[in-house]
Amino acid sequence: MADYTTPEQRIDAALDSVLKASGSALKNYTMPGTLEKMREAMRKVILAAYIKGSNDCHDALARKNHG
Repeated sequence: MADYTTPEQRIDAALDSVLKASGSALKNYTMPGTLEKMREAMRKVILAAYIKGSNDCHDALARKNHG
């Protein structure tokens, strides 16, 4: 994935990647309500993955520092 500068660009790039894997593309979705629901779903996935990674890192560092 290319280096996108805004969170919105990263969300759209992730959505486009998933849609292309399914044989579609983000450009085929023009309904604002549909786009916002798709973006919100992707935000939730990205946030959950970020939090999991952050917590895993924290736990690994805590284990390293405490034995």
